[in-house]
Amino acid sequence: MIGNNNKNFQFPIFNFQKSKGFTLIELIVAMAVFSTVVTIVSSIFVSTMGSQRKNVNQQEVLENARYVLEIMARSIRQSTVQTTDGTSSVLAINHPVKGLITYQLDSDQIKESTGVNPALALSSSEVIIDKLSFIVQGNSLSDNAQPRVVIVVSLRNTEVGANIASSINLQTTVTPRNLQIQ
Repeated sequence: MIGNNNKNFQFPIFNFQKSKGFTLIELIVAMAVFSTVVTIVSSIFVSTMGSQRKNVNQQEVLENARYVLEIMARSIRQSTVQTTDGTSSVLAINHPVKGLITYQLDSDQIKESTGVNPALALSSSEVIIDKLSFIVQGNSLSDNAQPRVVIVVSLRNTEVGANIASSINLQTTVTPRNLQIQ
C-alpha cells in the first residue's frame, strides 16, 4: 500500500524564470522615473517660493507707498502750499495745527519736518526711496488757478536679487481743500 501512494507524489521543481521579484533593469527604470518626478516637484516648489517672496516684497513696497502718500496728501489737503510753482525736491506747507511742515528725501527715506519736532521718517526702513519730487502748479497769485501738488515717488524694497527685487513708480495729484484764488 505504501508503494501505491508514492506513485502520485512528485517533488517540487523550482522554476527560477517565474520567481517573484525585480530585475536590475526594472529597479534602474523605477529609480529614474522617481528621481525625475522628485526633480520636477522640487523645481515647482522652489519656483513657487520665489514667486511668493516677490509678491510679499511687492506688497510691502506698495503698502508703504500708500501710507506715505496718504499722510502727505492729508496734510496737503488741510494746508496752504508755501512752495512756489515748479518742480522741487522739498515741499513746504502751512498746516493749521502743526504749523510749517516740509517733506523731503533724506537718506533714502521720506521725512516730515515741523518747526517744533525733528525730522520724522514716514517711510519704512525696509523700503528705499530712489526719487521724490513735487510739482507745484497754480500757486502764484496772478494765475487765478487752484493750487495743486503732483507728488512723484519711486521706491523699492531693500532685498537684493533680480528675481525677488520689487520697485514701484507712483504719481498722484493733491489739491488743498481751501480755495486760495485771490
